[in-house]
Amino acid sequence: MLNIKVSTLIIALLLFAGCNTGQTNNKHKNSGAKTVVAKTTRAETADNSAGYRLMKQKCFICHLETPDPAKRSQMIAPPMVRVQQHYKPAYPTKEAFVKAVVAYVKNPKEAKTLMPGAVKRFKIMPKLIYDDKELQLIASALFETNFNNPGAMNRAAMQQVKLHLNNGEKWKLKKQTMQKVNVVVSKLQGFHSDNLSAYHQLGKDVFNLSKALLLDKSYKNDLYKQLQAFFHGIEENMHSLISAKDITTAQQQTEILKKKFNRFYQYFE
Repeated sequence: MLNIKVSTLIIALLLFAGCNTGQTNNKHKNSGAKTVVAKTTRAETADNSAGYRLMKQKCFICHLETPDPAKRSQMIAPPMVRVQQHYKPAYPTKEAFVKAVVAYVKNPKEAKTLMPGAVKRFKIMPKLIYDDKELQLIASALFETNFNNPGAMNRAAMQQVKLHLNNGEKWKLKKQTMQKVNVVVSKLQGFHSDNLSAYHQLGKDVFNLSKALLLDKSYKNDLYKQLQAFFHGIEENMHSLISAKDITTAQQQTEILKKKFNRFYQYFE
C-alpha cells in the first residue's frame, strides 16, 4: 500500500513539473511573439517617420502642410492635407493610394488630376525626378499622417464666395457644358441600385463633370468663381459617395447631391 502511495505521489510530481515546463515554454513563445509584433510596429513607425522627413525636405518646398489663411496669397501648390483628402476617397487602401500618388508625381497630367481646382489655380506640377523608394515612403507617410482635419478652415475660406446671380440673370454656360450637366443630373435623379460599386461609379461621374467644368479654360473670372463655389459645395458629398462603405451611406449622399444639383439650375443656364 505504501509503495502505491509513493508511486502515485511521484507521478503527480512529474505531471506538475511537466505542466510548469509547458507554461514556461508557452511564456517564452508568447514573449517571442510580442517581440516580433513590437519590432514590426517600430519598423512601420520608422518608415513613416522617414517618409515624413522626406516630405518635409522635398514637398514642403512648394506645398504647405495644412492651409494657412495668412499665407494664402503666397501659395504655389495645394497643401499636402488637401492632396490626402482628394486621393483617399478615390484610393481608400494604402497600397492603391501609394501607387496612385507615385504614378502622378512621376508623370503629372491634367487628365489624371484629382484636383482640378488646384490645377486651374496653380497649373500642373512639374515632373520631378525622385527615387521610387523615396516616393513610396513619402506617399505612405501622406496616407498615414493625421493632419488634425483642418477642413473647417478650408470651408471658411470658400464661404467668402457665395453663389449669386449675374446682375439678376443666370450665369451663361456653353451648350456643351449644360448637356454634360443634364446627363449627370438625369442619372442622379433616376438612379437606384443595390450594387455599391454602381454608386461609386456614380460619384466618379459627378466628379468627372466637376473636373471638366473646372478645367475648362473658357470659364474665367467671376463665372469661374461661381462654378468653383458650386462644386466646392458638393465636394464632400462626391468624395463620400465615391468611398461609401455601405448602400445606406451611398443612398444618403445621392439624395443630397440630387437636392444640391437642383440649385445649379437656379444660377446657371
